[in-house]
Amino acid sequence: MVERKVVSSAELNDWLTGEIRRVAGCEQCELTWKYRLREPEKHGGCNWSSLNLQLGEDTNRDVAVQASIKLEVRALALFNLEDNVTPISPVKSDSLAPEMERRLLYMPVFHLDTNLINARQVNVAVNRLEKWRTDGVICVAMAGVAHAEAQAGKGTGALARQRKAATHLYTISDAGEAKKDETFTKIEKILWGEAKDENQANDVKILCEAIKWHAILVTNDGDSRSQKGGILGYRDAMREQFGIEIYRPEEAVVIIKRKIAERDARNAEIAGITGMSVPPWSGQD
Repeated sequence: MVERKVVSSAELNDWLTGEIRRVAGCEQCELTWKYRLREPEKHGGCNWSSLNLQLGEDTNRDVAVQASIKLEVRALALFNLEDNVTPISPVKSDSLAPEMERRLLYMPVFHLDTNLINARQVNVAVNRLEKWRTDGVICVAMAGVAHAEAQAGKGTGALARQRKAATHLYTISDAGEAKKDETFTKIEKILWGEAKDENQANDVKILCEAIKWHAILVTNDGDSRSQKGGILGYRDAMREQFGIEIYRPEEAVVIIKRKIAERDARNAEIAGITGMSVPPWSGQD
C-alpha cells in the first residue's frame, strides 16, 4: 500500500474542492474534510473521516454526490492530516453544541441481488446486513426485477424464498423503462454483448436500477473460477462508466463496519467535549 501523504487541513480542503470542481456540473461546489479521528489504527491508518459537501447554485446534486463519494475513497487512501491540526475547542455554555451522529449511516441504499435472498439464513455476511437494516443502521432494498425473480422462483425452497423476498422493500421502474435507456444497451454490451435469455436481461436491469437509484449493488454474481465474468467480473468497468459501486456481501460488511467505527468515535469525541452521554446504541452495531 502506498504511504499516505501528510498534509495540513487547508491543503486537504484545497485538494478536495479543486478535484470536485473539475467535474462537469460541480464547478461551484466546495468539498471539505469533516472529522479528525483519534485512533487511526482502527481505520486503516487514516486519521480523518467523512466529507462536507456544499453545493453551488447551479450544481447537479446527483452528479456532485456521486463525485464526492468517489473522491472520499481516493482521499482516504492518499492523505493523512498533520499532527498539529487545531483541536476542537471545548464548547462554551453560550455556544451551539455539536450534535451526535445519528444511528443511520450517511450511505447510499444497498441493493441486494436475487442470489442473496438468503432464505435459509446461511450467509453470515447477508445476515449481518439484514441485522443492520433491522436496527436502523443502513438502508437495504432490492431492485424490483430482483424482487420479482425471487418471488417467481420454483422448486425446493421456493416458498421460503418468496416469504423472505416479501420482507424486503424494493425499488421500481416504469415498465420497459430500462430498455428505452441507452444505459441498458451499454451495460448489456459489457456483460454479454447481447443478452441471450431473460436471466441475462434481468442482470442488466438490476444494474440499471442500481444506477438509477444511486444504490450500492451487493451480489455474488461472477468473478470466480467457474464464472469469470458476470456482474462482479465487470465491476471495474461499471464503476468507471457509471459510477456504481458493486461489492460482495463480505466486502460491504467491511466498509459498513468502518463507517460504524467512525460514527461511534465521533460521538465519543463529542461526549468528551460536551459532557453529553453517547447514544445507548453506541458500540452495539
